[in-house]
Amino acid sequence: MKKILFLFAMLASVAASAQRTTPVTIENTKVDYSTKIVTFDLSWKGSDATHRDKVWVFVDVQPVTGTNTLGSWSPATLVPSATTVTAGSGNQYSSLTHTVVSGNTRGVWVKGTATNTTSTFAATVKVTLANGTPAKFNVCAYATDYPPNVTLDNGTYTFNGTTDFIVNNPAQTITTKTVEKANLIVNSSTTFTDASSCPGIGSLYCPYTGSDLYMDATHLCRPRASGAGNWEAYIKDIRDDQIYRIVQMPTDTWWMAQDLMWDGKPNPVATSYTIRGVARDCGTHYGCGRMYNSSATGAGAYSSSANTRRNSDVCPSGWLIPSTDELCPYATYNGTNSPYLGTDEFGGDDTWGLSLWLCSDAWFYCGVRITAYVGSAATPFRYYRTHPTYSGTSCVENGDYGGARNVRCVRTL
Repeated sequence: MKKILFLFAMLASVAASAQRTTPVTIENTKVDYSTKIVTFDLSWKGSDATHRDKVWVFVDVQPVTGTNTLGSWSPATLVPSATTVTAGSGNQYSSLTHTVVSGNTRGVWVKGTATNTTSTFAATVKVTLANGTPAKFNVCAYATDYPPNVTLDNGTYTFNGTTDFIVNNPAQTITTKTVEKANLIVNSSTTFTDASSCPGIGSLYCPYTGSDLYMDATHLCRPRASGAGNWEAYIKDIRDDQIYRIVQMPTDTWWMAQDLMWDGKPNPVATSYTIRGVARDCGTHYGCGRMYNSSATGAGAYSSSANTRRNSDVCPSGWLIPSTDELCPYATYNGTNSPYLGTDEFGGDDTWGLSLWLCSDAWFYCGVRITAYVGSAATPFRYYRTHPTYSGTSCVENGDYGGARNVRCVRTL
């Protein structure tokens, strides 16, 4: 965890280890003992790719019990609602706010809205210590833009932050950085924090229970903040370490929210988007994935009916090519906004976060959107087709054409 500590009584500063390129700093810490208000100047880098737009601030106190007699350092209890934040010298942010976390008296969030990604945030922060704070004390003010977070890979949680980690609902204390997933009890309301009491990012609970679930500070398992509010998570394809966002759809089937990118090699070739298929003649389309032949050798074994899922060696282990019934309700465009198509596609509201790109294959012409699903035994690898000049579209099965398809894989646990 990144933090810069300033000890008021000793008028000395000690920099703790940082995990970002530009530190969060606290300066000019002052205490009004009559009101128990701690004032300090806070600054940090703008919200670019390596920095967050908000920081967590908190305080420790050390009682002074007599001449040269000091007690132990302990977490201070704040009155969060009494916090004030004002612009400091050199502030380049367009606005400054602070957020109180319900039930948390350890700290508050301070947030700036940046005018650009290189802006410097500067604020004067005043926090009030609660009743029960000793009459005389030393104080340390802390700030961090690196909230505790957890990664999950191969069944092992790795906690990032400052020990001890506290897991709530049910209460558990984690004294080490790593713990096996099987050794923690979690549910949909489980939360966690670290010694700073900063709310952790992400969730230990995830309704997706596949062993390929992958979590880190960027790839979180959580309900989506917009649209339908359905769950989203991430998986790692062990064949090439490619990470895919997945979403839980209304039928409880998990869908890849990104096109399959596997190219048959442990190290993907970013310049080629074809495997067992033909080259795309329209160039990259909205970030679409690779092309796969519509044949048994191109995408897997034949199926007995259009509504039978199809095993395929192009999908990661445990994942399948969708059936007609699985794809068509999500893909069909009938002239009204679709809640499933990606927002860059015509008519796409993307309510469920499926971000379904309907991409072109090479045998046809640019502008057609096609993705793969399971067809009948006679034409096993079918597609959905739509074009802006058509008056409505549907899932079609009127000949294989021998073309290649983009693939979204599905899984029901």
